[in-house]
Amino acid sequence: MNFRSCLLAAATTGLLPAIVLPRADAAPLKVGSGNEAVIEPAVIHPDETPCVVKLLTKAPFANFNPANYSFTPPAACPGPWAKVVLSISISLNEGRQFDRSGLLFLGGVPIWFGTTAEPRATLAPYWSFEKDVTDYTALFESAQTGYMEIGNIVNSTYTSTITASATLKFYPVTPTAPAPVTADMVVPVPTGGGLATLNTGADQLSLTATLPTNILRASLQLYLQGQSSDEFWYFCVPNAYSGELESCGGTAYREGEITVDGVPAGVAPVYPWIFTGGIDPYLWQPIPGVQTFDFTPFHADLSPFAGVLSNGQPHTIATSVYNADGYFSATGALLLFLDKNATTVTGSITRNTLKAPAPAIDAKIATNNGIATGSIGTTSKRSFTISGTVTGSAGTTLNSITETSVFSNVQHFGVSGTEDLQTVDQTTDTTITTSSTGGGSSAKQTVTLHYPLNIYYDFVTGKSGNSTQLTRVNLQYQGSDLQELAGSPISQGLLTDAIKAQDTLFFNSQFSVTGHKSQSETATYTRTGTGSPCFKRTLVSTFNVLSTVQTGC
Repeated sequence: MNFRSCLLAAATTGLLPAIVLPRADAAPLKVGSGNEAVIEPAVIHPDETPCVVKLLTKAPFANFNPANYSFTPPAACPGPWAKVVLSISISLNEGRQFDRSGLLFLGGVPIWFGTTAEPRATLAPYWSFEKDVTDYTALFESAQTGYMEIGNIVNSTYTSTITASATLKFYPVTPTAPAPVTADMVVPVPTGGGLATLNTGADQLSLTATLPTNILRASLQLYLQGQSSDEFWYFCVPNAYSGELESCGGTAYREGEITVDGVPAGVAPVYPWIFTGGIDPYLWQPIPGVQTFDFTPFHADLSPFAGVLSNGQPHTIATSVYNADGYFSATGALLLFLDKNATTVTGSITRNTLKAPAPAIDAKIATNNGIATGSIGTTSKRSFTISGTVTGSAGTTLNSITETSVFSNVQHFGVSGTEDLQTVDQTTDTTITTSSTGGGSSAKQTVTLHYPLNIYYDFVTGKSGNSTQLTRVNLQYQGSDLQELAGSPISQGLLTDAIKAQDTLFFNSQFSVTGHKSQSETATYTRTGTGSPCFKRTLVSTFNVLSTVQTGC
């Protein structure tokens, strides 16, 4: 679910995120093809002809060298704009290569974060996608430098070069396509921009700055991506069991902890993105996992702290990942909405019930004759309210956020010298209600997020030393958004992005893959919402070839 400021809600209520509903026509999907099949549709475009600014054209990525570019606002389409759309195309030549993480920065702000596909000896994958980046309008109003980074290695073993192009499309304002209300200032996080590495729970993604003295609202956009040992954090167990269960440590609980000057300020659930090389690369060919190529950031509303952040003193906004265990890549941006009729505002926090996390562990593991069996459950329930006042040119407003997050990860094990059986049943359910009251008006927005993940993994070694690995994965991203003004609904949206995949791998005694069978994927994408047509798409693959494309509603 892609979030940005809803025109009507932002103009009348000042609340922050709303669902952006994509357009119904995406890149062509060809039955019988093994090329990347992206299920997420493209962005809805205004009818006007845009001004196009090229950022990069077929930039090669081979040895961790970034591709630099310069950006100048389009003279023929001066801002503000009705919409700004980022288009990215990526391709690889045939050969061998890992999936790679990629980022596109402008002025230190990440305007894209995702990963790439893995090629094959006889397949050179290519794909494209779009992203609504209108939220960053303030960033595009002045000349900036930027760079794209795709950490790729090319040598005699890993032979495939990645090539990428990127453009921005600026749509002019018209009577039927007015400019939405967007942030007046976009600040990169961490300080100075770029990417932070969070190896432990003590490491932080942080911004330290003296901010404007007239902040009315603030939103922190966060990307928290698991890497290395934390790439499969949902498989992890308490350290005391990691040896006998042959699993990573640190438990299966990860969560973003947001602070303002050391004071708890928010909680960010972590989405379990699975890369195209994850668990079994054949699982994700040709249909990648949910959001694999284009991550959706989590938006944390920091508006209750607007008055505090406006006091003219340096402030530190930081995020850590609870139980990070080597490591998380983290980046983001702070969006600030300013009082244009006042140079200073005042305010304070009036309520803050957010406490430190305290997940519960229920371990029932038995070991007998070298065989470990049983289950480990990790659960957490978080519920808090943060409220704060801000007094500006229009009087005093009370901004509040109430968030409830319920996390559950239950794993079952059967581990011996010849078999490693592990199942994961995980859910993350988050409900966020933001409200703004003042000046005789009231507004409320309720966003719900549901992240189910189910994995069946069974690795068996036979007497000959050959092995098989059976994997089944069910991954979903569900979201809903309801906005109300004076107690009446003014907009709502629903979105589901889901995939089910299975495959069986075969290994020889040297642990080299010798083949696979029974590969299949079924992916569905649906959305409905105020002011946009209903959209539904289903993709099915069989033995790594797209076999079904159904689009409609």
